Amino acid sequence: MPEPITLTTLLIAGASLVGTETVKEVTKDAYRKLKEKVGEVFGSRASTAVAKLENPATHDQGRKDLARCVDDDLRPDEATELAPFVEALIRATQADADAKTAVHSRVGLDIEAGGNAFIRDIQGAREVVAKVKAGQDVTIEGLHLDTGRDPGK
Repeated sequence: MPEPITLTTLLIAGASLVGTETVKEVTKDAYRKLKEKVGEVFGSRASTAVAKLENPATHDQGRKDLARCVDDDLRPDEATELAPFVEALIRATQADADAKTAVHSRVGLDIEAGGNAFIRDIQGAREVVAKVKAGQDVTIEGLHLDTGRDPGK
C-alpha cells in the first residue's frame, strides 16, 4: 500500500512541476493556487519556504523551512480550507502524464539515525538521492529504478 500523501510532500512535488515545460498549465495553475492558499493559512514564512522549493539552489533549505512552518497534522479547520486545493492538484496531476512522470521520477531521502538506518522498497523512481547520517550500518534493500523507457517499445 502506498504511503499517504502529506501536504509537504504534495508541495515539494508541485514545486518540481512548475519548472517542467511539458507539464500542462492546468496542473501548474492548481499547484499555484494551493501554494497561495498555504500562504494564507500558514503565513508568509510558509510562502517563502514554498518559493524556495521551486529554485534548485534553495530547494533543500525550502524543504527544511517548510517543515518548520507547515504541520502535516492539520487542524480540522486547516484541512477543510486546504482540501479543495489539495484535491484539485492531485486530480490535475493524475490527468497529466508528464506531471505524473515528473512527480514520480525523483526520491530524496535525508535520514539521521543514532543507530542503524534501513531503507526498503523504493520502486519506480528514476533518481534516488540519499543523505544518511547513521551511528551504525546503512542498509538499502529492494531498490527498483525506472529507466524512463517503455518496455513495450
